[in-house]
Amino acid sequence: MKTSLLHPLFYISLIFSISSSQTDLEVLKKLKTSLGGSELEDWTFSSSSISHCSFTGILCDENSRVISLNISFRSFHRSIPPEVGLLSNLINLTMSSNELSGKLPLELTALTSLKVFNVSNNTLSGEFPELFASAFQNLEVLDIYNNNFTGNLPTSIVKLKKLKHLHLGGNFFTGEIPSIYSDIQSLEYLGLNGNSLSGKIPASLCRLPNLQQLYLGYYSSYEGGIPPEFGSFNSLRLLDLASCNISGEIPASLGRLKLLDTLFLQFNRLSGKIPAELSELSSLQSLDLSNNDLYGEIPDSFSKLKQLTLLNLFRNHFNGRIPDLIADLPNLEVLQLWENNFTLGLPEKLGSSGRLKIIDVTSNHLTGTIPRGLCNGGRLDRFILMSNFFIGPIPHQLGQCKSLTRVRLAKNFLNGTVPTGFFNLPWVNLLELNDNYFTGELPKYMSGNNLGSIILSNNMIGGVIPASIKNLMSLQILSLEMNKFSGVIPREIGDLKNLSVFNISHNNLTGEIPTEIATSSSLASVDLSGNNLFGQVPKEITHLRVLNTLNLSRNHLVGGVPADIRSMQSLTTLDLSYNNLSGSVPVGGQFIVFNETSFAGNPNLCGPILHVACSSILSSQAKGSYGSSLTAVKLIIITVSVVILVLLSLYVTLKIKCCIRKVRNSKSWKLTAFQRLEFTVEDVLECLKEENFIGQGGAGTVYHGAMPDGNDVAIKRLVGLSSGKNDHAEVLAVVDRRLTEYPLTKVINMYRVSMLCVEETSTSRPTMREVVHMLTNPPPSSLNLLSL
Repeated sequence: MKTSLLHPLFYISLIFSISSSQTDLEVLKKLKTSLGGSELEDWTFSSSSISHCSFTGILCDENSRVISLNISFRSFHRSIPPEVGLLSNLINLTMSSNELSGKLPLELTALTSLKVFNVSNNTLSGEFPELFASAFQNLEVLDIYNNNFTGNLPTSIVKLKKLKHLHLGGNFFTGEIPSIYSDIQSLEYLGLNGNSLSGKIPASLCRLPNLQQLYLGYYSSYEGGIPPEFGSFNSLRLLDLASCNISGEIPASLGRLKLLDTLFLQFNRLSGKIPAELSELSSLQSLDLSNNDLYGEIPDSFSKLKQLTLLNLFRNHFNGRIPDLIADLPNLEVLQLWENNFTLGLPEKLGSSGRLKIIDVTSNHLTGTIPRGLCNGGRLDRFILMSNFFIGPIPHQLGQCKSLTRVRLAKNFLNGTVPTGFFNLPWVNLLELNDNYFTGELPKYMSGNNLGSIILSNNMIGGVIPASIKNLMSLQILSLEMNKFSGVIPREIGDLKNLSVFNISHNNLTGEIPTEIATSSSLASVDLSGNNLFGQVPKEITHLRVLNTLNLSRNHLVGGVPADIRSMQSLTTLDLSYNNLSGSVPVGGQFIVFNETSFAGNPNLCGPILHVACSSILSSQAKGSYGSSLTAVKLIIITVSVVILVLLSLYVTLKIKCCIRKVRNSKSWKLTAFQRLEFTVEDVLECLKEENFIGQGGAGTVYHGAMPDGNDVAIKRLVGLSSGKNDHAEVLAVVDRRLTEYPLTKVINMYRVSMLCVEETSTSRPTMREVVHMLTNPPPSSLNLLSL
């Protein structure tokens, strides 16, 4: 026991003796070598004994001793060199965001003058050395946020009597919060968020007289609720207890925190009503109570919150009307009340302050008209009123609101003409007005450079689709189905190189399908069904290599089914039903995926997939032309021939089915399951449809899905990623996600990724159902994990 106590002291004294024989210049040379010279190229050494003082990240005192080493945002991919401990005069050691790994070297305990120790945003691991607290008696800032430290929260840091900033968040610490942390009386900032802590939140923390910011939430799971004693903080300005499983009611005592400007309690299990006492928080700027089980009405006393800029109450059970006092809050910028039970209308003067940036009241029971002054001041960014009962037209003033980026008014009872300005605003990227009663026509000129999605389905909009649609070069989704559009499909659609979803079904469009549509190479879904289109299916459409849905049903198309469809490996849904197509339906290739429903309602089509022999079609046609002149002998000959051909056809059909079955049964698969998924084949298949489309990337198509357990996932379908001779591999990546808005476009914000890969090693190609079955029922084999 005696040896273990003396060993660290002996070690530190040894470091001191070594450091006395080496200059700081020599130490920095060793550091550059250890950390990798490419990241410290500007450290150019010369014969001068003070040249190192001009290096980036280096600060020296009057004796040319290094007192600050601040080298952040590099990509060292190394561990922290123990030589750092030789810079004995260091006051500031900051090495954040450097991809450093490994454990903290004990040699750092020689830095007894250290005031700032910041190694945040790396991948350092192990337990935090308790010995550091004995060495760093002058420490004021200890920041190890966002690393991989484990074990219990260190208790020895209570010895650091000068510590002001303590951030241990974003790690894997477990256990309870030590109540003795209240002994660090100098603390101004305490961050324990983003760990795996448990137990009760210690009420003793309220005895920290200088504490200004307290972060305890995110991923931890505490027992009980918010200690009422927290209303006794003297200096607290920010309290963040989000997403940490706290329950019970919000203590009325929090209303005594006169300096509090931020209160975050979202994503918990809080219940009851909002205490009227919170109205006494005269400095409050941000209040987030979203995602709880709160109910009741917004207190009238909230009119006192003159400094409030953000009010998030979404995903609760609030009811009653949205009080007019909300419109009178002079600094309100963000109002998010979605998924509650609010009734009646929006306050008529909402937005009159000129500061409103975001309004989202989706999924309530609101009615009345849209306030005209929402964009007073020209700052409105997100305008979201979906799934309510709003009536009347959209105020024309909003069509001139140049600050808008998102307009989402779907599923209401709005009418009138869509403001022309919406299609020409400089920053708007989403225009979602489906399921209303809009009439009129699209503007002849459109120029919204950032417009990525236009969703106007299920309205009564008519007229032609203007050629100026080509100006919307960022357009990815054009959804105009179930309207009254007429005229032809503009050839300019082919100019939209980013277009992924094109749906103009169930309108009154006529003319031929323009071949230019094939030049829009990003198309993943095309639906032109339920119109009056004629002409042939353009062969050029088979050049769309990422197309997975093609629906041309219920038109007047003629000619044959293009044989080149067999090479469209990404195509999983094809519907050519109820047209006037003729001839034999090709077999093989991608046609294995489709069934007879894809071609139903075309009486002149034949082939094994329809169980109709092509000879019988020819016989019927021949009978219509020459029936009156055929002799009895000819009829007998034709009848016998037809019988033979039918029998031959049946034999071929059975043979093909037998071959397909053998091919499917002979597949060889290799599979890796990164994490077992708790859902069925049907759950995944249900999500792979057009209405769930949320993005198209270079590697594949992304769909949104909701699993039976309540989790939202993104399902990414990748095609053609096999590494062998075959280019038939299909990969589905299933990703948990925390997103509050759709659609997702280019980036999926991921956490706890669950990914599975299926690589086909035979020459045959599986169906989507077979792929998903393998994904959800993985065999005990292995394969390299792919990166999404």
